[in-house]
Amino acid sequence: MKVFVNDTELRTYYGAKVKSAVLAYLRANNLPLKTDGIEVRDAYGNIIDLDGALRSNTKIYIKI
Repeated sequence: MKVFVNDTELRTYYGAKVKSAVLAYLRANNLPLKTDGIEVRDAYGNIIDLDGALRSNTKIYIKI
C-alpha cells in the first residue's frame, strides 16, 4: 500500500502501523533508526501514536 511521510511516497504492506512507515522513511533518507522523541502528526495536525493503523494514501508528518 502507498503512504506518504513528509510528502515522500513510500510503499509498505497492508496492515502496517505508523511506526513501520516512519522507520521506512528514516531508512530511505539514511537517518538514524530511532523513534524516541519523534512527533507524528496526521494531515490535519493531530498527534498520532506510533502504534496507530495506516490506510492507503495516508499522509503523516514527522518532526525529528
